[in-house]
Amino acid sequence: MKIFDIAFKDLIRSTRSLFLIGMAFAAPLLLTALIYFAFGSIASGDMSMADIKVGVVNADVLPANSPLDVSLGENIRSMFFDDSVRSWITASDYADEAAAHGAVDAQEIGVAVIIPATFTKDYLAGKTDTSITILQDPTLTIGPTVVRDMVASLLDGVAGGGITIKVVSERMTVNGKTLEPAGIPSLIQRYINWYTDFQRALFHSLENAALVVTSPAPGGELSNDIQAMMGLVMAGQLIFFSFYTGAYAMMSILQESEEGTLERMFTTPTDRTTILAGKFLAVFITVILQGAVLLIAGHYLFKINWGEPGSLALSLLGQMFASVGLAVLLVSFIKTSKQAGPVFGGGLTMLGMLSGLFTANMNIDIFNTMGNFTPQGWVLKAWRLSLAGQPVSELIVPFVVLFAMGIVMFVIGARMFGKRFA
Repeated sequence: MKIFDIAFKDLIRSTRSLFLIGMAFAAPLLLTALIYFAFGSIASGDMSMADIKVGVVNADVLPANSPLDVSLGENIRSMFFDDSVRSWITASDYADEAAAHGAVDAQEIGVAVIIPATFTKDYLAGKTDTSITILQDPTLTIGPTVVRDMVASLLDGVAGGGITIKVVSERMTVNGKTLEPAGIPSLIQRYINWYTDFQRALFHSLENAALVVTSPAPGGELSNDIQAMMGLVMAGQLIFFSFYTGAYAMMSILQESEEGTLERMFTTPTDRTTILAGKFLAVFITVILQGAVLLIAGHYLFKINWGEPGSLALSLLGQMFASVGLAVLLVSFIKTSKQAGPVFGGGLTMLGMLSGLFTANMNIDIFNTMGNFTPQGWVLKAWRLSLAGQPVSELIVPFVVLFAMGIVMFVIGARMFGKRFA
């Protein structure tokens, strides 16, 4: 049939346009890929923190007559060798600061903790000029920060122990009793045991933790959330460039009119309605091919699950009717191909923004409301339902709305073309 011959000729003409090929296929895939790779490590579940290699120099000595059983330095050292942190901290002992410094310089360890000989004595005496030295590899940020926080947390616990002794002593005095020196070690040990269990539960026990930050394995909940986000991002790109492709493919009528080839076709025995129908069919096929290619690419490149086959088909067909109908309507108002740039670039971009295509992965009320009045907005509604795994029955309303919009816009545009070339 002549309609198909004309459509085939226009399709061949479209494939020769590198601009159309780029806008139809390369641009949406490239933009989606940029976002995909930005979240690549999250989507793959590769968010694990590298092991922290810590060197400890514990020169601290427990002073005579101390209420503690072991020095504070030994408590700090044992914290890095504890079983609860062994999966992500590798600790080593060093004889002195020079040896630890050399290990940091050689990048054998990332952080070195230097505990002075009089640390426990000075700390219990209330002195503040004795401090722990932390050496770090200057190229690292996370590891040293974690080590500093661990040391600070333990020292806060020691300070809390002092407060505990003071509070207990005051309460006993109020009740007419006295805290005997012999009872202080037991009290401190009870506090240390409680604080140690608390810290382990807070940071290392998933059952009791007050705040849990985890890195799920690939295929976990977070990975699924990323894939859902990528589906919406890709859907927004698919819709925007589908409307742009339909409009640009429709421009062949204007270009052939300016070149004079359209008028020569009208002088042939072929009916004008047949000629226009063939060109409209070419736009339909172009949009369908673009959608199919991008859907396949999105599935295999970005692991997007577009939904049930029936829901996917209704979304794609609704998109086709709407994009082709709007393309015919827009181009029918344009007199020359030079006017196409502002109309397509400005008009379609504005409609895309108002419909929420560029923020498809965000549920923004104002764009959801504006989308009720644009064909792009209804296409986005359809794809959201399909991506959410909704059955065909849930997409009937969006499809009917898109079909009606597409037919109305197509009929108006086709009539205007008919009058122009009558």
